[in-house]
Amino acid sequence: MGDQRPCHRPHRVDMDVGDRAMQAGWRGNEQVGRAHAAKIGRQPANVIAAGLAGVAGRRYGLAMSAHRSSGDAVADRRYAYAMQYRAADEPGAAAELIEQALELAPGWAAGWVALGEAREAAGAGEPAASAYRHALELDPADTAGARARLARLGEAPADGAVTPAHVAALFDDYAARFEASLVGALAYRGPALLRQAVTAVTAAGGPARFDRAVDLGCGTGLAAEAFADLCARIDGVDLSANMLAAAAGKGLYASLTQASIDAYLEAEPAASADLVLAADVLVYLGDLGALFVRVARVLRASGRFAFTVQTAEGGGDFVLGPDLRYAHGADAVRRWAAAAGLAVRMLQEASTRTDAGRPVPGLLLVLEKPETAG
Repeated sequence: MGDQRPCHRPHRVDMDVGDRAMQAGWRGNEQVGRAHAAKIGRQPANVIAAGLAGVAGRRYGLAMSAHRSSGDAVADRRYAYAMQYRAADEPGAAAELIEQALELAPGWAAGWVALGEAREAAGAGEPAASAYRHALELDPADTAGARARLARLGEAPADGAVTPAHVAALFDDYAARFEASLVGALAYRGPALLRQAVTAVTAAGGPARFDRAVDLGCGTGLAAEAFADLCARIDGVDLSANMLAAAAGKGLYASLTQASIDAYLEAEPAASADLVLAADVLVYLGDLGALFVRVARVLRASGRFAFTVQTAEGGGDFVLGPDLRYAHGADAVRRWAAAAGLAVRMLQEASTRTDAGRPVPGLLLVLEKPETAG
């Protein structure tokens, strides 16, 4: 069905379908329509919407990875065209189209987050924050990620701003293309770096061998692939059911659990693992002090905790960056390790991936639970 609703205010962006972009739905906005009709083209709305993953991912890291339907076909189409305007660096026009979509689907939390993103990109900070706050009212669990965006604007605390519900939804959407995107497009090498680090801190005479490894935020199982020949058993935990399904298909895990990292570690027996891995997962956690304590409890004496973190200029314990990933300071990591009774065996600068063709600065670490630790 076509969208024949007329415009009701000057300079309002209104659209029908791509091959009608030059027609009556654009009243008061024909110049914009002519300029961008070629960019919008004749693609179906579902194809256009799929492009959101690349646009949002490049700019914001944790932005919505795929179009979640509003439940209204016309609203979905307007949202899809809005994403084309975002891709064309026209955030103001995108915001107008999203506003129109939300008139039709006012209870759509993900749409309100998208509106906030468009307003934020257009330099309208307070209207953006207002949209994010409304999204949180509609979705207190914060599946759409409004809280992290409020924190980015300084309107909410940074610690805990990236909610488990949002991370689970993000990676459920991302699972099917995760490895092609991360390993292919972003040159991800976290697991390989962790293997090199763990082997390097092992006594000379051969590669490391472990009875049981725990893979925190295991995703599709890339770390298990890197460590399979070094471990008698690997158990994985992740928030995303779809990522766990992909990991299960590799047949490398003795068990896979859908849970938060904190809940999983709290339920694990003390001294039950001699290796804990966290490859590019701590970027979704702020203060790591409590996590280090939980890991230390689960580790056996001489057990190791190998992980990567992202770093940023300016110092401080941690900061939530524009990409909605946390960056951590080396001094803070050392302090958290000491408080948990873990010794730093390796801490060196390393980049696990690229972004916009540039290495993302980070740290590669191996901590160890001393023989005398409780």
